[in-house]
Amino acid sequence: MINAYNTVIMRVMRDYDFYYTQDGSIGLYSFEDSDVYHSKFGALTEAWVKFILPAQLDKIINKKKNINILDICYGVGYNTKALMTFVLNNNKNKLKKINFEKFFNDENFIKANNIDTKYTNKNSHRANMLLSYIDKIYSNIFSTFNIDCLEAKEELVKISPFLKSNNYKLDFLKMISPSVYFKIKKIVSKNTFIYNLLFKKRIRNKQFITELLDLKFNDDFVNIDEKYKINKFVNPIINCALSKQYKYNRLSKKCIKLLNDKHTKKYLNKKQANFDKFPIKNRHIFPMKLFKLTFLHNIYYKYLSSRYKKIDFKLASSFFNINFYINDARKSIFELNREYDLIFFDAFSYTKAPQLWTIEFFNILYDKLSSDGLLLTYSTSALVRKTLLENNFYVGKIIDPHSNKIVGTIASKNKKLIQHPLNNYEIGLCNTKAGIPYHDVAFSLSNEKIYKMREKEFYESDLMTASKYKKLRDNSNGDNDD
Repeated sequence: MINAYNTVIMRVMRDYDFYYTQDGSIGLYSFEDSDVYHSKFGALTEAWVKFILPAQLDKIINKKKNINILDICYGVGYNTKALMTFVLNNNKNKLKKINFEKFFNDENFIKANNIDTKYTNKNSHRANMLLSYIDKIYSNIFSTFNIDCLEAKEELVKISPFLKSNNYKLDFLKMISPSVYFKIKKIVSKNTFIYNLLFKKRIRNKQFITELLDLKFNDDFVNIDEKYKINKFVNPIINCALSKQYKYNRLSKKCIKLLNDKHTKKYLNKKQANFDKFPIKNRHIFPMKLFKLTFLHNIYYKYLSSRYKKIDFKLASSFFNINFYINDARKSIFELNREYDLIFFDAFSYTKAPQLWTIEFFNILYDKLSSDGLLLTYSTSALVRKTLLENNFYVGKIIDPHSNKIVGTIASKNKKLIQHPLNNYEIGLCNTKAGIPYHDVAFSLSNEKIYKMREKEFYESDLMTASKYKKLRDNSNGDNDD
């Protein structure tokens, strides 16, 4: 049992606790909400299986000039980071085929753009000139992803690019050389004795989190596929987007508190965190205008030290336009003017955050979704599916291709995009008491009020209970479930 006294003390000291999930990514526990943001089985794996893989991105990427994404309840950003990784990995081969130098060895290109030839042999000028033409040259080759992120807690958004991306036991070997790394990894992964001998010092969670989540991370570690690991440019791109949006307020007091907390430091990219804390600590040294220039200059050159890195990062950055909205999602949603191709709905469960699972809120999402767009959520409940059906969505299941288990729900205005539609049994379950939805007509009710209104409707309803429905279906041997 968890010591109640210790739990109270820990909550007074800090608002969040971090922990390692079984794929090596970092999960988050909120003391305020008494709930976790991520499954113990893998924060990053969950993002891929429940949101990115079923999103059918391969059908639209680089086929539309602008692809709009809405990430509701961004948290620390795993869904957005996984999306960005997919885009960068998908475009990697195309980028390799581009010969950057040819533009500066092409006389026609030089003449057409009035480039002074005396600079073409100087690396810095050549790189800078190339960067200035990237948007023009590749605007018709790659899609631009406009990502709008909604989150109520500012500190989580601001700390998200500081979290360590991939905490895998063998990753440090990459510092030796890629070839040695892959050879050793292959040998170690096949030999349990060598594995345990080399890695006696394992990543561990604190006792509180381990007990709370029933985690056995050290016994059942799962090594996530290389292609699903967060791309090296993702966190810097998010960091630059935050710096651009918040400027002098890049780090809030709560964010700095998290960065300085000795319990959370081991989960952070220390160099990146210290880099962003430096100008905050030394703000008194710079006049405000100079501070801004210095801050942005340092961010730019921290990641873009050589001309090829500049080119790579500039190209990677050009794929994304990221905006953050820090407020109750019921208010932020009315600030958005886009029509979205994908909506990631990753709010706390409807018992914790009923205000975001109402008929009225999903009606707004229906209006925001494009005609061939998809809405994805991890929830498989009858209530959520009924809410979607009531708003004229076509509704289906998200199935994990590895385990063949149902892991979420997908909805669209286009019936053809639903690969695994609900069967008769699942639709019938939605029409029981379990499917009675939440309501918040004015988008202003408290969670308690919304919950009590549904509870009253539930007890007054003449609908069949879910348990009775299941029993009847079991007795009929599930006839006509398809």
